[in-house]
Amino acid sequence: MSSKKSGGINAKLIILLSLLVVLILSLAGYIAGGYVNKSQSENAQMEELLIREHAYIAGSKNAKVTVVEFFDPACPACVAKAPSVSRFPELYNSQVRVVYRSLALHKGSDLILSLMEAAKEQGRYKEAAAAFNAYYRNWFINNQVNAFVAWGVLEKSGTDIERAKIFLNENQAKIDDMLRLNMEDATALGVDATPTFFVNGKKVEQSELLKEIESELLKSDEVKE
Repeated sequence: MSSKKSGGINAKLIILLSLLVVLILSLAGYIAGGYVNKSQSENAQMEELLIREHAYIAGSKNAKVTVVEFFDPACPACVAKAPSVSRFPELYNSQVRVVYRSLALHKGSDLILSLMEAAKEQGRYKEAAAAFNAYYRNWFINNQVNAFVAWGVLEKSGTDIERAKIFLNENQAKIDDMLRLNMEDATALGVDATPTFFVNGKKVEQSELLKEIESELLKSDEVKE
């Protein structure tokens, strides 16, 4: 009799333990799922802050590595870095794309960025950026932007000046809003100077930029294999 009772207790114990295991596993799955959802949400929010629809993007949308640069056209360090950054898509055989996020940190930079937006409307953003970099010492003197020279530089980029004036007259408010949003995004991301770079969502030092790009490319190749 005592044997049957013991067997009944053991059976109940096994059932209870089984239920407990199921409960623990379910709870663990729920928690893990919560972390995954949170991580996905954070990644989506990070990507939104880094890549806005209005940003100029050089390179393939299918690139394995995305470099985001927050820059100011009047920043000497940005001007010095610009030639090498602009070559990334070609240098890495379209496996790297560059997203340009403009910041008007210097007085008068908003004018240059507005002119670059006018050039972008004509499909001349890359040419305008190159021209403003090449003639940097002509339009930015003693920490001041020379508007007359700046318009001349824009013309050198092949941008139609009359069309640019009409575009700016009709869209300046939108451009100002875009620049404000860029500044808000930069603040949220902890960007307080230019140039600042992010590689696949990770903020990196200028000195580590190439190393980080190559590291991300290597990771991508390893996943593919």
